[in-house]
Amino acid sequence: MKASFSSSPGTLLRSLARSAPSAHVWETILHTLLPSAVRMVGAGFQFLSTVIVARTLGDGPSANFFFWSSVLMTSGPIATFGLEQIALRNVPRLQRDHPEKVGRFVAHLRAISVLLSFLIGLGWAVYAVISQAPPGGVRLWHFLPPLLLGAIAVALINGEAFKGLSRPVMGSVYGHLLPVTLFFILVVLFAKHLGSPGILTLYTGSYLIGALAARHASGGEFRKCFLAWPDRATLRSLLAEGLPICLVSFFGALGFIIPLAFFELTRPAAEVSHLTAAFRISILFAVLSSAIHSVFAPALSRSAELPDPLRPLFRVYGKAILIALVALALPLGLGIAFPERVMSIFGEEFLDGVAPLRLLLLLQLVSLILGPVPHLLLMTGHTVFLARTGIVKFLATVILSFFFIPRYGGSGMVYAMGLAFVGEDIAGLLHAFRKLRTAKIKPKRDASGS
Repeated sequence: MKASFSSSPGTLLRSLARSAPSAHVWETILHTLLPSAVRMVGAGFQFLSTVIVARTLGDGPSANFFFWSSVLMTSGPIATFGLEQIALRNVPRLQRDHPEKVGRFVAHLRAISVLLSFLIGLGWAVYAVISQAPPGGVRLWHFLPPLLLGAIAVALINGEAFKGLSRPVMGSVYGHLLPVTLFFILVVLFAKHLGSPGILTLYTGSYLIGALAARHASGGEFRKCFLAWPDRATLRSLLAEGLPICLVSFFGALGFIIPLAFFELTRPAAEVSHLTAAFRISILFAVLSSAIHSVFAPALSRSAELPDPLRPLFRVYGKAILIALVALALPLGLGIAFPERVMSIFGEEFLDGVAPLRLLLLLQLVSLILGPVPHLLLMTGHTVFLARTGIVKFLATVILSFFFIPRYGGSGMVYAMGLAFVGEDIAGLLHAFRKLRTAKIKPKRDASGS
């Protein structure tokens, strides 16, 4: 009886020790959730900044800032030419084999993206002058697009480079948290003294500081060389590698920019504010889900290289869906059920954006259920198919937008984007499944000698 009594606590402790998560499990959870948590903090500051601008300026005067910040942020992945994904893919190899070359390699990516940003930004500056409300003319803020676009592109490359260096938290800090936090502080201090052009200037300055601050990040990889133009052979190689990814980003961005520009030209300024505010709320969920999904991208890539990739890869894919749903399903559900309460945060005049917001949140929920299809295609080597479906999605979105926007306003733009988006995801998922199933069968045929 005494022996039995003395052994019970030990048995209980051993049982608890076996059932407790291992150090590896805790490390995995931390590696997955901490970057997402940092991203969530940044998204919170971004949302609060949007609320302050909307409440300070009102729905009409804030339209200019909302339109241009949305357009230029969407143009960022075009200006990088897909080089941020090349940083994520190639930096780990360089760090392993030639760590001294990491800084110069990323400097090459930044230099190319800065030049492309300047050229694209000049195009947006011309559009800003042409579309300037009467009495027209050139304004000082028209020169902001090249600066802001370059800063956004460099911040994106910095963020992915840090992730490639196995520092995902620093990637989230320098790629997103630092600039949006700076902007939030500046908006709190100065928004009541400024109009849309002044607030856009603060936005530009925040991203410039965030982009340049990465040079002084711990680790020192980027201190010696921050911008460097590559030689001709390296330039050709980088442009060839980045082109398919750039096409995906290009047509994806145009599928948002062209309908929004058409909406801005044909609808009242207040409606533009309502719609872009609704988009900013939905983008919070897109940003957070992308932060969760990107953690699983390396595992998807490794699973795709296995002899029998189908089951292991979709096991990882299912985990990505499950974790994203657990994290975001409840707030999405509340937003879908009570969109008027969410929009009222911006002010009573923004309640006209309730219908587009509910549709956008429903679309985000469908996206979570379908999973990270772009990551699946990119990590399994189906970039060309992703580019082709991106072109089809772009054409479908633009055509449907020209048909739906005059009839249904902001909801019409969401209808067009939603139909094209869901169609692209379903097509991509079916394509990946079919190709991976073929990859599973092919080795068996080879083994049989056929």
